[in-house]
Amino acid sequence: MRKVEIGDTGMLTLVIGLLCILVLVFIVPSRTRSWVYPIVRQAVQIKVNYETRDMASYETEHFRIKYTSSDADVVGMIAEASEAAYQPVVNALGYAPRGKNLILIHPNKNELRQAFGWSDNESAMGVYWGGTIQILSPHVWLNKGESVEEFIHSGPMVHEYTHMVFDYVTNGNYPRWFTEGLAQYVEYRVNNYEWKTKSNTLDASMYTMAELDQQFDELPNQALAYRESLAAVRYIAEVYGEDKLQEVISGLKAGKTMGNSISQALGQDYPLFTSSWQQWAILHMNTETGK
Repeated sequence: MRKVEIGDTGMLTLVIGLLCILVLVFIVPSRTRSWVYPIVRQAVQIKVNYETRDMASYETEHFRIKYTSSDADVVGMIAEASEAAYQPVVNALGYAPRGKNLILIHPNKNELRQAFGWSDNESAMGVYWGGTIQILSPHVWLNKGESVEEFIHSGPMVHEYTHMVFDYVTNGNYPRWFTEGLAQYVEYRVNNYEWKTKSNTLDASMYTMAELDQQFDELPNQALAYRESLAAVRYIAEVYGEDKLQEVISGLKAGKTMGNSISQALGQDYPLFTSSWQQWAILHMNTETGK
């Protein structure tokens, strides 16, 4: 495909336009957001493509991976893990984004932090935002000698690709806790992987639903917030069935709120849903810790 070069003036215009559209996304009604949001996502992708235009590129059937020379020796492993994630996630959500999905590999934590304006104490193995998966180089976190299979099992590809596909399905109509819970749930189903620590045991000290809804990223115990989000999604799927989980997703796709989507799919109001999944989680998800 021919590269489209954008001059500095054109890029500045694009960024200003993108910021204006982002403002619109948050002030217009949800039905209008459903067609504005894809425009924003496409604009972000254009911006990322421009900023990474000089990076090396590696293509697979469904992904285009951009990387620096320091990651040339691991790009094949990332490609294999990405393709391994593709079909299970597509099957789980019943949707495949068009074209080749962009993956950007950051060689170190500093570059990943700079890309998202994070502080020095923030980091992640992977991030999905604006139609692009951005991951931290496996050189930083994968133990020496670990195999491709270990990277597929414990790496970020299933998790982040679930975020991407779900974002396309719903056009951004979801709270943070639900997309994180869903991504972990698909990861749990595909790789039998859960993020368990001594600090995220599910008990009476759990965050409230209001805290998860309104402050998810600011909560001090992120391990617990993530564990709770998985518990809520697992509760829907394991107590009511996968079909009901798909109904919740369909409600979000149709522009309904999280509360309405859950109430209509499960036949219980949001407060009852909250108390129910928390009680279920305490009984069913505390058998192991420390993974």
